[in-house]
Amino acid sequence: MIGTYAAVVAVCVSSLAIGQAALALCGQRRWSWLAPAVGLAAVMAVCWGTVRLPGDGVISALAILILTLAALGFLWRRLEGGGEALGAGWPVALAALVAASLPFAVEGHFGILGTSFNPDMSQHLLATARLADGHSSQLLHQGYPLGPHSVVVALHKGLGIGLVQGFSGLSVAVMVLAPLTALATFRELAPLPRSAGALVVGLTYLLASYFAQGAFKETIEALVVLAFALALREATAARWCELPLRFLPAALLA
Repeated sequence: MIGTYAAVVAVCVSSLAIGQAALALCGQRRWSWLAPAVGLAAVMAVCWGTVRLPGDGVISALAILILTLAALGFLWRRLEGGGEALGAGWPVALAALVAASLPFAVEGHFGILGTSFNPDMSQHLLATARLADGHSSQLLHQGYPLGPHSVVVALHKGLGIGLVQGFSGLSVAVMVLAPLTALATFRELAPLPRSAGALVVGLTYLLASYFAQGAFKETIEALVVLAFALALREATAARWCELPLRFLPAALLA
């Protein structure tokens, strides 16, 4: 349990910090709820780009740690609306975390969900273990996208948690980041309908059903698609129109 939630915290904090820093570099100094998805996209790209360097994931963990600390330092005293965002975000994040924990509570333990329905995780764990040991695998040879796997390797090498806990933590983190991203649609509403709307959009039945069967790629894809649509919407909003790099967040997600 501790390893899973440690992975959730690591993925969420790094995604939020790196994502908002990327948006700030685009000229958006006020907090944006595009940050969770943009940050996760950047984390996956950095991990995949560094996981095969010497150290077999150690450099990935160090790179994400350095980028997160640099992002927090860059945002210090530059970020506008941080307190307001915290007030709007923590109820949604907490509710989403509780909802994402329900399948584990039903099972009575933490681990890989849906193994009796979807056995694909065995191949993903094998490919991730091979990646963490600096070896190739069938999925790697096939050109399979191993960005999420490299994030798990970075969690494994950086936090010392198992690969199963890493995948569980990444999956739960996505279920938290999706409703937070959906807050971009409801920011003008009162607190209760805003939180309810974000949770309904971020935890749709299709997303929840994929999560319950241990499918992590589909939930990440859903988060990215949601954020991509919102990024295009934000780029045409009045407060973004004067920013020359306003379409960069959508490009990062793509």
